[in-house]
Amino acid sequence: MTGSTGAPPRPLPAPLSLVSNRLDDLERRHDDAPPRGVLRTALLDGVDRHAALACAAVLRLHGRLAAEARQGAAQRRRTLPADRSIGDAWLSRLCAALAHHRNAASVLFLARA
Repeated sequence: MTGSTGAPPRPLPAPLSLVSNRLDDLERRHDDAPPRGVLRTALLDGVDRHAALACAAVLRLHGRLAAEARQGAAQRRRTLPADRSIGDAWLSRLCAALAHHRNAASVLFLARA
C-alpha cells in the first residue's frame, strides 16, 4: 500500500535475531572491532539500505545548508544599500554557497530517481 505521496512504504528493520547473527559473524571474522562502515552496513540491514539512508542524510544536509545560505543572503541584502549590493563579497559568497547546495541536492535527487 502506498501513502498519499505515492511513495512505497518504508521497509521494516531486520529482526533482532538476524542483526545479532550478523554481528556475531563480524566478530568472528575480525580480531579487533569490525570496521565502522562494515558494522553500519550490518546494523542497517545491508548495503542498499545503508546507501539509501546515507543519500537521504546528505540530501537533508544540503537542503538545510541551502536554506541557511538563502536566509543569510536575504538578511545581508536587507542591510545593504542598493548601490553596494553588487560588489559585496559576503553576499557573493552566500549566493555561491546557495547555488552549490541547490545543485548538489538536485544531482542527488536526480540520481535517486
